[in-house]
Amino acid sequence: MLNNTVTIRKHLHTTTSLCIKFCGALFVIFIFLICNTAIAKDSCNLKSIANSVSIPLSQGIAADIKLEKGINQFELVCTLNQSGVFTFTRPALERFSWQQNNQLKAPLKTNQMAILMEQGSFNAKLTLTTTASYNPRFTWLDSQQFIEKVQLYNLIFGVFYGLCATLIFYALIIGYGIKDAIFKLYGIYLFCIASFIFLQEGQPYLFTNGYFSAYISHLYTLSIGLTIVSATWFMSALLELPEYWRKLSYALKIIALCVLTLCLQKIALDLPAITNITTIVTSYLSLLIVMTIFILSAVQAKQGVNEASLVFIALSCVFISMIFRVLLTEYSPFIQRYGFVIAFTIESLLLAIAVGRRIQRLSYAKKQAEQHANYDHLCHIYNRRGWSLKANELLKKHAQRGGVLCFLYIDLDRFKAINDTYGHDVGDKVLCTVAESISQHMRSEDAVGRLGGDEFVAMALFTSKDKINQRVATLEQKLNALSLEHQGNTIAIYASVGQINYSEAPKNLDEVLKAGDEAMYQKKSLRKAQAKQTYTRVC
Repeated sequence: MLNNTVTIRKHLHTTTSLCIKFCGALFVIFIFLICNTAIAKDSCNLKSIANSVSIPLSQGIAADIKLEKGINQFELVCTLNQSGVFTFTRPALERFSWQQNNQLKAPLKTNQMAILMEQGSFNAKLTLTTTASYNPRFTWLDSQQFIEKVQLYNLIFGVFYGLCATLIFYALIIGYGIKDAIFKLYGIYLFCIASFIFLQEGQPYLFTNGYFSAYISHLYTLSIGLTIVSATWFMSALLELPEYWRKLSYALKIIALCVLTLCLQKIALDLPAITNITTIVTSYLSLLIVMTIFILSAVQAKQGVNEASLVFIALSCVFISMIFRVLLTEYSPFIQRYGFVIAFTIESLLLAIAVGRRIQRLSYAKKQAEQHANYDHLCHIYNRRGWSLKANELLKKHAQRGGVLCFLYIDLDRFKAINDTYGHDVGDKVLCTVAESISQHMRSEDAVGRLGGDEFVAMALFTSKDKINQRVATLEQKLNALSLEHQGNTIAIYASVGQINYSEAPKNLDEVLKAGDEAMYQKKSLRKAQAKQTYTRVC
């Protein structure tokens, strides 16, 4: 009985082990079949009808297939677990058709060519007619990936176009206020860059249909020429090439005009043989211009030319993006796709900083020029021109707000005798002493100036007459108490102050000067008469 029990247990154990192994094998086969089915469902193959070469397309990876000029036909065979989108670029695309189940399928409304692919297995015939040879970068994505890619694309380009629009208005408004041509050139350059990228990315197709593809292609060609011309003119002005490299600057501008002429010729003639030659020549000339400006910006930066270092950094960003776009195409899909736009965004910001620095330099230079033109450099107060500008402002305030306008015409007594006796250096010191005394006594909003020689003027606006007479009397007393020590001698300084008050606004500044001059001479005559009487009494 015991032996039978042991035998039964062994049979049960063996049977259980076999069942477990069998179930495990079935599970492995089931998983393998599921995986094979999943892989089979997510596959796309593109077959060239001309040479029967079939190329598998990996999801999200652009295919390296070159289209020949003319008609190119392909057969697309796909098995998809979920819906997807087939995309490719269209810089040289003239016509396109997608035939599936004996029906033509319309592309989606996007900047690139994009066709919705339904879930399941299907065959489609693609016919592409091109105006030149190019790589369309055939890619397929599932629908969710495509939506995310479009959202990222819209975000990046929305920021780029918004930045361009802001900088264009900034340049034009500032340029209009400062009257410097470089700001208009900067605005034009930004507009051309934005237009070039807008057309290159195929974004006009968001608003038009395929019937306008020829016009869009012509506009794109024109934008290339205009971008090269605007960039050459703007960079030449910003790097100050006409001042340092006059002949080279002219040569670059002539080459840029040649590029624009070739672009116009390409649009006008539109002949295959001429188009190919024109494209090659235009590319090399454009590269020559860019490389020359890049090298010159490095040279100018080393020599310390204003803003040259920023231009060099900006162009370096563009060159790096071009390396990823042309050579390192598989290094980073994101950089390859958006690096060019990001580089131009950085370039635009750096150039905006360069333009801003130029504004600061021009503002400072303008302020220095105004100071040089409006100030008396000996006495450090307004000269006749500067005082007239300030005095006219006070006349306008008086006419608008009312009050009492006080004008003082100050002339030094016996100043010629000081010059003749002690020399002009001492005379200059006397003038500086008088100017400093008047400035300290008057307020910061008042107009104090020197008309020339030993004649000074001051104008102030008060709310009432009560504040005027005491201030003028104190100033006159202070001026006639001034003295200067020179080689042990005390040089007394005397001044005659003519005063005119206006409750009603005078006609003009000439009337004020004439009245003040007469008041000063009356005061001078009175002082002379008083001095003569004092001298007579003493004698």
